[in-house]
Amino acid sequence: MNWETIMCFGDSITIGSRSMLAYPEYCGHFLSTETKKKWNVVNHAKAGFTTIDLVRSINNNFFNLKSFKPEIATIMIGTNDLKSNTSISDFQIAYTQVIIKARLIVGSSNIILIKIPKLLEGVMLPYKIEMNERIEEFNHLIQDIGNKESLIVEKMNSNCSDFYDGVHLNDIGSKNWGKQLADVITNMRYSKELNNAKGIVATK
Repeated sequence: MNWETIMCFGDSITIGSRSMLAYPEYCGHFLSTETKKKWNVVNHAKAGFTTIDLVRSINNNFFNLKSFKPEIATIMIGTNDLKSNTSISDFQIAYTQVIIKARLIVGSSNIILIKIPKLLEGVMLPYKIEMNERIEEFNHLIQDIGNKESLIVEKMNSNCSDFYDGVHLNDIGSKNWGKQLADVITNMRYSKELNNAKGIVATK
């Protein structure tokens, strides 16, 4: 069977707490259509995970996750750090650890960092629209880390109709994110194929 594997790390948004399928599964579907290959989706996420929770979960499952031999990984984490009042410095330490472990699992720099989505109309407590200021701060840090690590950083385009409660994606939102992510990965593959044709070697 001709197949590739994508591994997605995250929290309730990634696991799809308010949708039948989450954006990683939709991404795999769209990639299968676009690349004419089967895509094995490994969704390592859990509702309520903070960034340090994700770090420890990856530690506990490291060799099992590595055995899937993913070609690419995504990281979308941080929403629960907001309500846990995680400091920006602690978030940076934990987030960097997630990236280190993802690199060891994937064995390359094929890692996409997804920015934390802003809270939108209809958001429910304990989340508040005022938290968007901290989200901007966290996302700025994610962009900085991505730049330093030479990783792709993506902001998913969303609107109120994509969310169940202003925080979690509904079926429409999950499908929307899945398509956007599939397009990013398809573009990554095209760029690498083009570079290889020009004799440019991709760095690990």
